[in-house]
Amino acid sequence: MTAENDPDTDSLRLTAEELAFLLSDPQSHADREERNARSNRARTERRRSDPAYAERLRNDDRLRQRRHRAKAAIGRPEREPESPVPLPALTAADALRRLEAHLEAAATPQAAQLRRRADALQRYAAAFELYRALSDRGERPTRSALAAAFATRLGLSLTPSQIQKLRDHVEGFARPGGPWHAG
Repeated sequence: MTAENDPDTDSLRLTAEELAFLLSDPQSHADREERNARSNRARTERRRSDPAYAERLRNDDRLRQRRHRAKAAIGRPEREPESPVPLPALTAADALRRLEAHLEAAATPQAAQLRRRADALQRYAAAFELYRALSDRGERPTRSALAAAFATRLGLSLTPSQIQKLRDHVEGFARPGGPWHAG
């Protein structure tokens, strides 16, 4: 048996990463870790003190995630556009009354918390109305379309996560048993 095919010597071979680690200078490794820690502390402090910098970091992160998702989607068939959740033909005031009645009947901590927030209830009623208006074309309203509608019609500037939460709740309240169920 030759040394090349010997199973005992194969188990003693090091990977490139293991070899690089063993040959590296421990002090340079510690220096690099300290530099990285200082850099992270400085970036965190600047993010706290400079809202424009924090927003730029968030936008860069969103753009990076969007590029990553686009790259991962290459070769996959495009998803069919989701259909909108059917909503009854109600005015915003009627939708608000139904939502308030539904929350009064619900005995959950979330319902109790939401009952105390009149501004949130108004926002849900507005989201109901905007969702219904935007879904007239037969497509589920996008977050950007909802955000633009809130900005132009109501003068409210909402974050993407707030818009996502509003859309999710409107669709949730339209499920069977919800206050805005169309069936």
